[in-house]
Amino acid sequence: MYKFKFKELILLTNKKKIQKNVIFFFYGLGLSSYDFKDILYNKSPKQIIIAELPGHNNLPFKKYNDNILEFTKQIFLLIKKKNIKNIVYFSHSLGGLVPILLHKFFLKKKIKIIKFINYEGNLTKHDTKMVTKKTASYKEIEFYSKFENLLKICKESKKLDLNLWFNSMCKTSAMAFYFLSKDAVRYSKDDILLRYFRIFFKEKIYLYGSLSKRYLPNCRYGSVREELYGCGHFGHYENSFEFNKIFNKLIIK
Repeated sequence: MYKFKFKELILLTNKKKIQKNVIFFFYGLGLSSYDFKDILYNKSPKQIIIAELPGHNNLPFKKYNDNILEFTKQIFLLIKKKNIKNIVYFSHSLGGLVPILLHKFFLKKKIKIIKFINYEGNLTKHDTKMVTKKTASYKEIEFYSKFENLLKICKESKKLDLNLWFNSMCKTSAMAFYFLSKDAVRYSKDDILLRYFRIFFKEKIYLYGSLSKRYLPNCRYGSVREELYGCGHFGHYENSFEFNKIFNKLIIK
């Protein structure tokens, strides 16, 4: 595994140099590259790049500069600088915003998008109806005590996925969690993201956990659906073997 910095981005990858063909992995709120380190050690012949979200994994968060659109812009500048030509996206939760925002606002020149795999990523307002929407409903000054309470709930929970999420949440800035939640809610209104998901990406897969009960018709997302067996929203915690297996299956399919 290799770590390098590009502008404000911290990137983890399985190759020494940035290649022309890459798999971008964008994770969700309160997580970190450490949660997905196994995919960087699976001896994939393809280059995998995981970009740390601002304010995550002990990185700083600048209130007036850091947001999901600025993060996306940094990814665009990386693509442009390194002349990346062929891309596979694998996104989870909040990370599902990034490929859509990339193509809506930044990627004008011809880049071949091989595939977009969206694991329960933010596409509609219903995707933010739990922790994210509740977080965004608070005033900033109120949220910091609420964040401490959320950490306590995760730590004391009898659910393994929440216990493991606690470990990454402890390395997440409360300010980052708050403002990125607001970004997710704002962009997920009125199903605009879902519309772009259906239009911008020719080959797309919607991945969902069998325990998430997302029984939606194929036409809803305009894409192939894949089920992650025995998992909910945090498949990498709940069944890491199954998660890594389906990841490898989908990126080479």
